[in-house]
Amino acid sequence: MARGAIKLAALATLARQARDYARNNPDSVSATIAKIESTVGRKVGPKYAAHVGKGGNAVRSGLGIPAPTSTGTSPEPPGGTPPPPPPSNG
Repeated sequence: MARGAIKLAALATLARQARDYARNNPDSVSATIAKIESTVGRKVGPKYAAHVGKGGNAVRSGLGIPAPTSTGTSPEPPGGTPPPPPPSNG
């Protein structure tokens, strides 16, 4: 029983380290996930493309990094630079 708890604690530590690394290097991790999505997408074909995309987004979400936008870049994180105020009429 104790071995199971030790293994579980080790896995939890690895998961936390993976999330920390992903948050510190989101572009690198997102690019790697995109490469994996591309490879898997080529293997399974267009029939499962939506599932592959959902899976990649789920991994990104689990790691705490934003999903890429349609241009392939990550959106700005919340709390970033706010949009400029509208021009005043005066």
